[in-house]
Amino acid sequence: MKLKLFLAGALTSLISLGTSAAQTRPLDVFKWEKRVIVMFADRSSDPWAFSQRTDLLQDRCAFDDRDLLLLEVYGADPVLATGTWLNGEVVDEQPLQRILNADLRRYYDVDRGFGLILVGKDGWEKRRSRLPDDVGQIFGQIDGMPMRQQEMLTGGC
Repeated sequence: MKLKLFLAGALTSLISLGTSAAQTRPLDVFKWEKRVIVMFADRSSDPWAFSQRTDLLQDRCAFDDRDLLLLEVYGADPVLATGTWLNGEVVDEQPLQRILNADLRRYYDVDRGFGLILVGKDGWEKRRSRLPDDVGQIFGQIDGMPMRQQEMLTGGC
């Protein structure tokens, strides 16, 4: 009897732990709506960050067609967003107040230096690089995702 009570209590604790962990993911606001690329650098003048941003946004139609949002995390500055917002508004380096720099750095474990993380519409990390990444390979990985395959049937750029 005591074992059953212990197991029931442990299961309840695990369920509540899983629920609270899911609620603390900093990008859950975009779940099922956007794919997010989080780019980290120590400062906005970082040459790798500048080059990566330029490459990602070179073909804005291809970027937007993949439902992407770029979040730039520099030093301790506010997070900057570029892409099409959830309400359809197009933003370019828009400072965010609800998503904090420190939360992203802690959650993705990038305390300093360059880093690039692709987060899928399911909210989970799909790709990570500590060096600038090839945009063709990033877009290719996105295009291979089942949800993106469905999206491609409806057209695009």
